[in-house]
Amino acid sequence: MKTSKEMYTEAFREYALTDEQLSLLHKTLFKMLLDVKEVCDRHNIKFLLSGGTMLGAVRHGGFIPWDDDLDIMMLRSEYKKFRTFFLEETSNKYDLVEPLEPLYSNKKPKIFLKNSEFREVVYAGLPDRYSKVFIDVFLIEDVPASSKRRKIIGKVYDFAFLASSLAADYKYPSKVVIEKGKNNKELKNYYNFRRRLGFIFNTFFGMRFYIWITTKLSHVKKETGWVAIPSGIRYNREVFKKNMFTDLIEISFNGVPFNIPRKYDEYLKNLYNDYMTIPEKKDRIVHSAYSFELY
Repeated sequence: MKTSKEMYTEAFREYALTDEQLSLLHKTLFKMLLDVKEVCDRHNIKFLLSGGTMLGAVRHGGFIPWDDDLDIMMLRSEYKKFRTFFLEETSNKYDLVEPLEPLYSNKKPKIFLKNSEFREVVYAGLPDRYSKVFIDVFLIEDVPASSKRRKIIGKVYDFAFLASSLAADYKYPSKVVIEKGKNNKELKNYYNFRRRLGFIFNTFFGMRFYIWITTKLSHVKKETGWVAIPSGIRYNREVFKKNMFTDLIEISFNGVPFNIPRKYDEYLKNLYNDYMTIPEKKDRIVHSAYSFELY
């Protein structure tokens, strides 16, 4: 059975960014990353490259050539400091949006570039404020030491986010997906099914309630020595001893040093298995862009 990413990638390849657009997006995202680094360096805040951005640094020395986003991560304690200084010092240029803000449908903070537009095909119906060039900020959270307890919490957390995602599809439907579905029965059936479920979750409690559940379950109040990144793929997909994200090395990304875990091999194998093997073009997952502009 296809994943949603695989289905959308296959259905909307015509919306993939051109080489020129992708080059401009990479330059824009890198400038945003440098602004983040400047604030963090000035206030001694530690952050790390995350996910595909870390993989890009290790395998390509910068962006994965076909990638169209940028991911960072930081401990919740570091994020609290970052949030204060970043909002004070860059509010003229950026929005830092967090879960539970009105109409926001994601479980992680995002940094949005104000004078821009970036609409992914699947999310083309989202409000304008959340349809801009962005950096994902993944929070490294303290989680229970007990694997059994993490498993129980993870099931509820993952269900709650799925419910919020389905409710968002109902609440902010993508006209692009609906139009494409007229000539793609598989896509139409899949999207209609998601929206029917979304109607149920939107009626019973609503999108914001399910996001609220994820925020409440994302971390425990005391350190246990174990951390996770619940706002990644799944609650229990990235669970490590805390020193994974405190014992760091620097790596070059576009010629500039950034932090990654010293044990990056363990981290990347957990996410991508044989991560140094470049996938075939047909197997590359891209987020098709309905529109991309800088103002």
